[in-house]
Amino acid sequence: MIGATGVIGRPLLPMLAENGHHVTALVHESEAGDVSRFAEKVVRGDLLDEERLRPLLDEARPEVVLHLASGFRAEERALGLRRTALLRRRGTSNLVSAAAAAGVRRVVAQSSAAAYDPDTPGILDEQAPLYTRAPGHWGETFRAVDALERELFESAELEGLALRFGVLYGADTWYGPAGAVHDLVRDSALPLVEQGGGITSFTHVEDAAAAVLEALGDLEPAAYNVVDNEPAESTEWLPTYARMIGGPEPVSLTLEQARQQLDWGTVHQLTEQCGATNFRFREAAGWRPRWPSWREGFAELFGLWPV
Repeated sequence: MIGATGVIGRPLLPMLAENGHHVTALVHESEAGDVSRFAEKVVRGDLLDEERLRPLLDEARPEVVLHLASGFRAEERALGLRRTALLRRRGTSNLVSAAAAAGVRRVVAQSSAAAYDPDTPGILDEQAPLYTRAPGHWGETFRAVDALERELFESAELEGLALRFGVLYGADTWYGPAGAVHDLVRDSALPLVEQGGGITSFTHVEDAAAAVLEALGDLEPAAYNVVDNEPAESTEWLPTYARMIGGPEPVSLTLEQARQQLDWGTVHQLTEQCGATNFRFREAAGWRPRWPSWREGFAELFGLWPV
């Protein structure tokens, strides 16, 4: 398992242990998180170091590899985007090659439901094209999503599954207490954009972990949207989120003002991003989100859900 110390890996590890899975966790040298409680073995390595990665997989001989690595915990957002793109592109290539050589049966990788092309508007399924022509660091990240999935699906030696998660929220995410988005909204620094119809599909990290568990079985190799049941326009979720955290009502900017004051990715999410449907994964895996709506999930996260 790669990404054991991440926001999906932390809730996933105890689920794997409870279901009788024997886990070897590959942890980057710079990671300080302790996963030894639920992982039978912890090894240090780097997805970007193929020479070191191969013997680690040869020794572990896993049946399934879980690729949940990202670089979004970097303090600087642009740095996190570049690191994540590198892990998804070169890291996935290294991992698939090493996994195939080690006789791995299946690789399950974290992908993104936020990477759909807005020229196909609405609530999209897995057949919709990805936004590979997007600009800047976000474009690099979206193209890396496409590269990751190509590596998975074009390998003849193993089964590849890509779980396209929505915007992740829950403990220790950008949307949790003291997270980056939480602080922006609290400080009235994340505005609405006039006539902004961007749609966000959310995924609670616990639901993401449960989906990875489902992907270990006989699920057909493919890409699957793993999102909640209620895609929401920015004009709906952002004011609701602000009220839940006790923040001010979001201010409103024109599109021109937003482009001058905000980064491209934020403007894209608020104005043109597409939502995703989870129908395929629900039907294929029998998965049902514990938090079918972001409203319920955020309410629980901020202590507003009745006990």
